[in-house]
Amino acid sequence: MATQRRPPEPADNSRPVSRSLHDQVAALAPEVAAAAAARGPAKPPPPKPVKAPVADGLSFKDLADGGGVVPIPGSSRAATEPAPAPEPPGPPPREHRLWVERRPEAVRARAEDVPARWLDDLRAGRVVPRREIDLHRRGVVEAREVLDEGIARARRENVGCLLVVCGRGMHSGVDGPVLPDVAIERLSEELAEHVLAFCSAPRKWGGDGALLVMLRPPTREA
Repeated sequence: MATQRRPPEPADNSRPVSRSLHDQVAALAPEVAAAAAARGPAKPPPPKPVKAPVADGLSFKDLADGGGVVPIPGSSRAATEPAPAPEPPGPPPREHRLWVERRPEAVRARAEDVPARWLDDLRAGRVVPRREIDLHRRGVVEAREVLDEGIARARRENVGCLLVVCGRGMHSGVDGPVLPDVAIERLSEELAEHVLAFCSAPRKWGGDGALLVMLRPPTREA
């Protein structure tokens, strides 16, 4: 049996003809441009949030470079002046000691700034003592305390010369008199800053059992 072909359908001019995507975009381009112009310029997208670094993990350089350390607005940085160089140490304080000359019959002592003739005046009795300190028959510790206190008081009261009675050691033991040595050592060392000169007294004031002491003039600190 012979096959029959279906006759072709007549063309329908009312059905729209499909267009390509390119043609469609081109046709809409004027409308899209007009709508964009009506909306105004496009706004930029918002910035993405930046996660702040942990403070404990930052170094000082990170803070300074990243803006963590900034100067206070309106303030000026004060110029840092270098520390002044330390002054060289001054000379050590002068140690007061008296030059002492001991002989069997007498003892003489004077400070460096005292002329030797002052000792001659003391020994000859031309300088009269104005006060007496009696160390006779005292122990060593007590004799030192009495001598220290007597010298300090005499200087405060502007006593220029005094007599220190030590005794001849008539009641001393086998070691002989001790108080004369105690007085000489004390006057020439610990009390040297108060003393100008001293020597064995003339016979009329006790001889080698006493000392004539010339004191320095009083000062505000004395």
